[in-house]
Amino acid sequence: MSRKIYIVDLTEQERVYLLKLIKSGKNSARKLNRARILLLADEGKTDPEIVDALHTGSATVQRIRKRFVEGNLERALNEDPRPGGN
Repeated sequence: MSRKIYIVDLTEQERVYLLKLIKSGKNSARKLNRARILLLADEGKTDPEIVDALHTGSATVQRIRKRFVEGNLERALNEDPRPGGN
């Protein structure tokens, strides 16, 4: 069974935005982690390398890559609404 690989290719503007977001420190830990995942993926790091560097799960890395490629930067950074929430 082959797994689809989602290649993260950030624009310069997206890269600058993510770096500022991380430096500001004014966001949730989840959002900061997602930003770091995207930056490392853009540098060509593999999923196992990102997992090791950020101490996160491989499913998280795969999900963020997929959300970026199929959606956009905001979709990759932000939570989907959860069912039953207000």
